[in-house]
Amino acid sequence: MDRDQVRHLIDGLEAEVNNGGLDQFFFNNAGDDAAATMEALALVGASRTADILRRACAKFPGGMPPADRFARQHLLEEVSPDSDAFEQEDEDFLVYEEDLAGLVAGYAQRSVG
Repeated sequence: MDRDQVRHLIDGLEAEVNNGGLDQFFFNNAGDDAAATMEALALVGASRTADILRRACAKFPGGMPPADRFARQHLLEEVSPDSDAFEQEDEDFLVYEEDLAGLVAGYAQRSVG
């Protein structure tokens, strides 16, 4: 995965969660790439944040939300009918135990060349 893709995925996660939580992340296009976003988090060394996303994904049948947005939105109505299924994960994410911007920048520096 190249550094631009890593940055795009992590920025998308942050933007959605900061704006409306993981429920919004899964509802919108950024959720299409939930698996790749977990991979990007692992690549930059954001293991705690990857674990938060993994826990949220595990709430979907089969342990991972569908990549298809409309299928995922349909399941989201069952997984989080009151948009509250991810409250703990949202709280954990918003603590920002990891400096995501710094980790992404460090990854970008290491992947130059």
